[in-house]
Amino acid sequence: MTIDQLDAFLAVVKYQSYREASEKLFLSQPSISSRIQALERELGADLFIRSGRGVVLSDQGRILVPYAKRMIGAYKKARTDLHHGSGS
Repeated sequence: MTIDQLDAFLAVVKYQSYREASEKLFLSQPSISSRIQALERELGADLFIRSGRGVVLSDQGRILVPYAKRMIGAYKKARTDLHHGSGS
């Protein structure tokens, strides 16, 4: 599980669209799909229910959202603390 995968996951959650998530993250749609698929493989869970009108969270996806938000938050805080604590 990588920060990039979690970022992609949360973007798709927010925009309910792989296309919109890819635009907001300045990535290709196949890149977003690849990150989500890798995350799903690693977790052994389908995180989204895909339909012709976009995607909605699965039950497993709903469970992951708060964890993903906390992990991203901790990552950003660590980066900030390390940057400010480095004397730069």
